[in-house]
Parts: sequence; structure tokens; C-alpha cells
Amino acid sequence: MTATPGDLCKTPPFARFLRLAQNLILKILNVFLRLNFLPSLNWNEIEHFSKVSPMNAKIAQLRRFGCPAARVFYLALLFLMPFQGPALGWDRPFNNAANWGGTGLMEIPTARILEDGILRTGYAEARPFRWVTIGAGVFPGLEFSGRLTEITNIPAFGPNSAYGANKDKAFDLKYQLLAESKYLPAVALGLHDFHGTALFEAQYLVFSRQIFPFDFTLGLGTKRLGGAGSLSLFDDTGLFGGIEWAVHKRLHFLAEYNPIKYEQDKGSARGVPEGADSPINLGLRFKVQPGMDLGLSYQRGDTFGFMAHLQVQLGKPLLPKKPDPPLWAPVDRRPFADRDARDMVDKIKIAVEEAGFKDVTVYTDGRNLTAEFENTRYLSNQKAAGRVLRILLYHSPEDTKQLIAILKRSQMSFLKISIEPLHLDQYLQNKISHEIFAELVRVESISGTQQAHPSDLVKTARIGKFDFQPGIKPSFEPYLNDPSGFFKFRAGIEPYVTATLWKGAAAHARYKIPFTSDVRSSFTPGPDAVRSDGWLYMGTEPTLEQLLFDQTFQLPKNTLGRFSFGYLEEMYAGAGGELLKFFGDGSLALGIEGDWVRKREPGTQLALLDFEGHTLLANAYFKLRNPDLTLQAQYGRFLAGDIGWRFQVSREYEYGLVLGGWYSFTDTDGFKEAFNRGYNDKGVFISVPARMFSNYESRTRYNYAMKPWSRDVAATVDHWSSLFGLGSDLTPAAFKSNLSRIKIEKVAVIESR
Repeated sequence: MTATPGDLCKTPPFARFLRLAQNLILKILNVFLRLNFLPSLNWNEIEHFSKVSPMNAKIAQLRRFGCPAARVFYLALLFLMPFQGPALGWDRPFNNAANWGGTGLMEIPTARILEDGILRTGYAEARPFRWVTIGAGVFPGLEFSGRLTEITNIPAFGPNSAYGANKDKAFDLKYQLLAESKYLPAVALGLHDFHGTALFEAQYLVFSRQIFPFDFTLGLGTKRLGGAGSLSLFDDTGLFGGIEWAVHKRLHFLAEYNPIKYEQDKGSARGVPEGADSPINLGLRFKVQPGMDLGLSYQRGDTFGFMAHLQVQLGKPLLPKKPDPPLWAPVDRRPFADRDARDMVDKIKIAVEEAGFKDVTVYTDGRNLTAEFENTRYLSNQKAAGRVLRILLYHSPEDTKQLIAILKRSQMSFLKISIEPLHLDQYLQNKISHEIFAELVRVESISGTQQAHPSDLVKTARIGKFDFQPGIKPSFEPYLNDPSGFFKFRAGIEPYVTATLWKGAAAHARYKIPFTSDVRSSFTPGPDAVRSDGWLYMGTEPTLEQLLFDQTFQLPKNTLGRFSFGYLEEMYAGAGGELLKFFGDGSLALGIEGDWVRKREPGTQLALLDFEGHTLLANAYFKLRNPDLTLQAQYGRFLAGDIGWRFQVSREYEYGLVLGGWYSFTDTDGFKEAFNRGYNDKGVFISVPARMFSNYESRTRYNYAMKPWSRDVAATVDHWSSLFGLGSDLTPAAFKSNLSRIKIEKVAVIESR
């Protein structure tokens, strides 16, 4: 007869050993718990930790046989797990901010990173340094952070300058080469202050290992993180390291070896010329609530520090949405022959309009049922199409071959989605998988020559009328790094209205009403300035920002054309045009655009100056899916006459928020002003969905941009709309990338005959 683990537990020598081991381990744990060296753990938590262990099957076997030694194994796991792998399989709860905004302890980085789609902003101070920071998990594994560092004891332009203390902008990148695994630590490679003045430049390779509740970090750094260059093989490379201890889920203790030699900082950043009294920094981090933490520290052996950070998921709505279930509706499945086709399409049109959509046309040829509409309600086109397809399904005769939803914009048809009623019903009822549904649904572009309807259609009547869409945008415009002051801004509101006049035609007006503006400059713009005189337009006077007409044309082979004229933006009036062709499934688009403009007179509503300018630019766009990434390249003549390249990259996150940035390379030798020559125009922008701040759905977006300073390099005309922005989200590739959103809502129907 084979012995079992339960039999083994009953043998006297082994039982005595288990009792001794259990008592010893419990005594050790009690000491740690009383000294608060370990967070309080109950047996459920210990059991949860053990699930990551390969010994879990053995313990479960012991428990099935009722062995009292199971607890010994659970307790021992707390000590064995450092050799088997981390207790937690992610960077949390140790992916917190350092002084300078990136993930780290106080002055040193760790191999932890912000999760994809998380935004963090904060403030920190350890005199004479102050940091205002922002960071984000921009891609899986990649963290980007930016910081403004103020050195409070070093004046920028003399002791009486309005600019105040010296300030420096810096950008940091960190890429996690390896996430922590069973046998390996997390490994990350990073760059500090890799562009511009590089006052705080550093490069590093860092390792972090979690032995819960501790997180250990050891790294190799160069430049500022290299210290005195303590490694014999690398003259400018040194070691740094530290530990973060989760004393409690709300309280962390920090200790680090900081290699920075402050006395070796560049002159304009040498706020601690005497150097640090001690390389050991100590701190506490208190988590006030999820996403918000405060920190206190003692740094450099003589300085107290403070930091506060807040992190949120990019674009996540701040308010819960109102319930938006599909309406309960009777389902009439009688065949086409037994139905009044006119009455049927009229009822469907009313239902689609009541769901919040505009420009609705419904028709049938006796086999298929089609609804054309413009999505003016949902940020997600997939959700809009899903709602309309459900309405068609509710009303469709039993012999319907295809349900068809056609998405329009500015009265132009762009995208056609077709599915058999049975397949849609099965998908909504979870009877077929998403993968099967993706094979059954047909998604295709509609070109300019494919929009004529057969003459035998039964169709709803279209009432011709102008469609007015008013709105108000909160306005915030920063003006940075002028010698008269580092940060200035203008804030207010921008009421606007857009009218769709006819197919592809729109009129748009926007008025800017500033509430406050402290924008001034000591800079005197030259006669050829195209953007460096932008501060002259940032006063407190209400201004007609835009008054324009825009006509878009659908041409054959997925090509669009656009012509615009009027007061195009706050600084320029004129005319412009654009051609753009989408290739394949819409992931690639190529085009050309040009503008001829005259500068507007600052402080007036409609007056123009004699200054003229023009642009001629070739455009290339490429969209990647998962993550949703858009790449743009422009080449040609910019507004000031410089010729070269402008590159832009943007990422759309789960809830619709878009982050992006741009960088230019142009021939600047023709500029007379020294600040323009050799300059690369750059900046970042954000597109915030209005639904983030409301409890209802909306397609409205608020767009904001920030750049170091207004210069004339790589300047373009700001357009109210672009062809890529008009059609890029209504391509087969864009629609299929989030096809599952069709099924966000549950079906609620009543059968009737």
C-alpha cells in the first residue's frame, strides 16, 4: 500500500519536526510584525501569495489529506518566495515618482515604470531645487517624463530680472528592457535631459527586484548619475542604489545612495556648489488615496524635501455616465411581402434619430435594410454603428438578407458595414465569438463614385435644412520662456458655431473671449516675423478668431479634396487647398496642401496687414493599430520660406484622449534673427474628449498645444479641419481595430408577430 503525505504527517518524528518548524517560523513572523517590519497579513493573503509558487500543488495536496503542516509550508513560502520569484508580478506598488517626475526613489531612478496610459503630474522641492513634473506611460514598456527645474539661488538674468531664478526644461525617457519575472529582475535603460541645454544629462542601466514588501534597486549611471566614476573599467560610470519598503499599503519608507556630485554641475545649475554632506537620502511616501501620494525626505545630509504627485488614467471619464441602454422595442419579423415598406423605413428613421443621430436616411430594396446616418453622439464610431445595427435588427423582416449601416460626415458617405441579421443576433447574444463575427461582418470604404442609389428603393424623405452645431471651448494658451517671465498665459472661452450648408460644405465661426492675460514680451519682432510676434495677438481684447467657408469633395479611388477661405486663424486670413488619397484599408494616406495668407492686424477684428506668406507641403500619414499610433511627415516650403521636414507622432488611448508631439528639421540659414538660425521647432499637444468631464456621451474634443517659445521656424497655418482628421477614423482599418465596441450594450427586445 502506497504511503500518502497524510500518513507521513502522522509519523512521530516528522510531526515533532513540523511543530518545531511552525513555532519557529511563527515566532520570527511575530517579531517582524511587532516591529512593523512586515505588513499585517492574514491567511487569505498568504494563500494568495503562494499561488505564484511552484510549490502550490504540493501544499494543496497536503491540505487535501488534512495535514496540519500546511501552515508551515505557507509560512515558509514567505521566505522561500524571494528565491522563486516576486510576490507581485508587476511594478506596483513601487512604480512611484522621484523628485524629478520619473519613476524612482528620490534622486535615483528604478527599473519600475508607469503603466501604459497612466499620466502623472507633480511638484517636489529640496532647496535650492524645485521641480514641476509630468510623466506618462506612453507605450507598453516606455515611460516619458518632462520637468521644469528651478534653481532658486541662481538668478537667470541678474538679481533684478522679472524672469526670476534660473529655470531649465528637461525631458527623460525610460524603457523597461525586461519586466520582472520568476528568475530575473526588472531591467530598464534610461536617458535624462537628452535634449537642449543638457544641464542634468545622465544615462543609466538599472535593475530592480521585488521581495515583498521590499523593492531593491541597483544601477550603473553616467554623467550626473555617474558620480565620481567609481568603476575602474569605466572612468565616467558609477553605482547607485536604494530600497523602497512597503511598511503599509499606504506608507512606504525610502532609502537611497545618491551618486550626484552637485559641486560638478554646470555653472547655471550649480545650486549646491559645496556638494552634498552625505550621499544617503531617506524618505517617507504616504499614499493619501489611490493615485495620490505625498512625500517627505531628508536629502544630502542637510536638506528636508517635499513632494506631491497625482496620477490618472489618460482620458478616463471623471464622472459616471448616465445609463444608456437600448430601448425596449417590439420585433416584427413578418416577411417583406407582409409589411408596409414605407411605414417600416419611416419608423426606423424615427428610432435612429431618437437615438441621437443626424442626417438619417433609411431605405430598402425588398432584400436588404440600410440606414445612412452621421454619428454626432458617440466618440466611438463602432458604438454608433452597433446602436444603429441593433435598431435595424429590431425592425428587420425575417427574410432580410443584409443589415447595412453607412456612416456619413458632412453629408458624405464614408464607411459601409454589412452583416446578416442572424449573425448579428448571435454575436450580440454571445453565441458566436468575436473572431468569427470579424470574419462575417463586411467593412468597406465608399468612394466618390459609389453613392448613387438604385431607383427601385423605398426610401425615407429627406428634409433639406441647415444643421447648426454650437459649442464653447475652454481656452488656455501658455507663453513660455520669454526673458520678461518664464510662464505667462491667456485664459478664457471660445464660443463657436458650425453650419453644414450642403454636401461637404460648412461655414465655421469662432469668437475668442479672454478672461485674463498677462502675456507681455521684451522681444521686438522683426518685419518678417511669421510666429515670433504671436504674443502681440494674446491680449485681453475679444477677437473674431475664425470666420471661414470650407468645401470638401469626395473624388474617385478614396481621394478627398478640400478648399477653404476666410479668416483661417487668429493671425492669418486667406485661402488654402488640400488633396489626400487613402490607400488599401486606410492605414496609409498621401497628399499635398498649400495656403496663401495675409497677416491680420493685432487688436482688430477684421483688419489686414500688407504682409503675405504661403506654404506648399507634401503630407504622408501612417496609422498603426494596437497601440493606436499615427505618424505624420511633411516636406516642403513653410510659412517663413524655410524648406525641410516636420515630423509628428500621436497616440490615442483607450478612452479617446490623444497625446502627441512634433519636431522639425528645416534650412534656417535664411533667417536674419539669431534665435531662428539652427533652431528645431518642437512641441507637444493633447486632444481631450469632452466626455471625460461630463456624464453623457459626446464627440467634442478640446485641442491644446505647448511649445518652448514662439519662433518662425517650420511655421504652418492652423486649419479648422484637415482631410486626414475628417476621414481617418472612418476607414476599414480604423473601424476593425475596435470592432468589439459594437457589442458594448446588451440586447433587450420583445418578440411579436
